[in-house]
Amino acid sequence: MADPAATAELLRRVVGRNLEAVTEARYWREGVRDGDAESLLHFWLHFEGNPPLMVHGAGEHLSLSFSEPYESYDMKDQGETRVGPAAAPDALASLPGQRLLDAALIQRHTPMRSVGGVLMRCERLDFVVASVGDEWVLTQGAIPPVLRSHLVSGVRVSQAN
Repeated sequence: MADPAATAELLRRVVGRNLEAVTEARYWREGVRDGDAESLLHFWLHFEGNPPLMVHGAGEHLSLSFSEPYESYDMKDQGETRVGPAAAPDALASLPGQRLLDAALIQRHTPMRSVGGVLMRCERLDFVVASVGDEWVLTQGAIPPVLRSHLVSGVRVSQAN
């Protein structure tokens, strides 16, 4: 489970930096993948001056850690995982080339303090990344209205001094 204080500290290390690239790990079966959020397993945000920031969703929790992308791998009859750059029309492809101005932790409407997502405010857009019911939420703008009964934007993270 993602600790809000630890997650905020990781984000402080990248706020104010340019996002140079996004690497995605996606599930493919028989040469075909499902849609944007449906095929996404993990992704890495490559901010200048830092190791890649891996984003992992599990159930209702989102965790961040600095780690290098893993290699693509074959799962025989079960398909394969392909790892490579984010590409249009997928949502994460809109992020490279922007500076992260600040971020806000997104939490569930529960007494348990854990991180369910992040609202990233970039130069040209705001972007929500969240894990809800083991499914990715990837959208430009604010938390989608249909999810506001489950998720709330909380602690704002600004650049470290």
